[in-house]
Amino acid sequence: MTQLSKPVSAQKMIAPLQMASGRVVDLANLKAADIHWPDLVEQLVKVPRFNGATPHVVYTAAQHCCLLYDRAKDRYKAHALLSNFHIAYFGEPTWPFLALAANETEDPQGFMEGIAEAKGKITEAIYEAAGLVEEADDDLLLHRLNYINRIDKMLTASERRDLMAKCMVRDHWNLPEPFPVPVKAWGPDKAREQLTLRLTLIGIYTRERV
Repeated sequence: MTQLSKPVSAQKMIAPLQMASGRVVDLANLKAADIHWPDLVEQLVKVPRFNGATPHVVYTAAQHCCLLYDRAKDRYKAHALLSNFHIAYFGEPTWPFLALAANETEDPQGFMEGIAEAKGKITEAIYEAAGLVEEADDDLLLHRLNYINRIDKMLTASERRDLMAKCMVRDHWNLPEPFPVPVKAWGPDKAREQLTLRLTLIGIYTRERV
């Protein structure tokens, strides 16, 4: 498990955030040494996808991460599993809310770019903590980013098809074709179990081994 960095006063942090364990991290200066995997698991199993708009079922960000792992090619499975782990730090604000907030600023495009940059920095720290090395070749890096983005959108399309009510506005969603495999919600307990399992498959252990 990652060796945690020595905590400092929150008054010296730009963006202090308390995690489930009680640890406080500075999101503005998040390092690989700050990543405590049990915290991320704990928080991902409690964040609902689609702002909770999945009638009759609880569908978590943790399960979304697991299904991304399952649907990714072997060479990209680790990156796919962790690609949405930033949600443990940000939650999952809806795109309509972000669009609304951006529209209230003087630079909507800059606002959205700032959101993307913040997600990228957090994800870089998570990947580093997992021992994932960035591709030195820019083309390979871009291919991986585009690939994971594509299967993420395909999985989102599958989740919308199988877990949400039929949308009353035809052009509300702009998604690719979904995966043919149906999605069934696990609920938080199974999501925790399955996320913990998949983390072990990429060499991350959330419990002490004996």
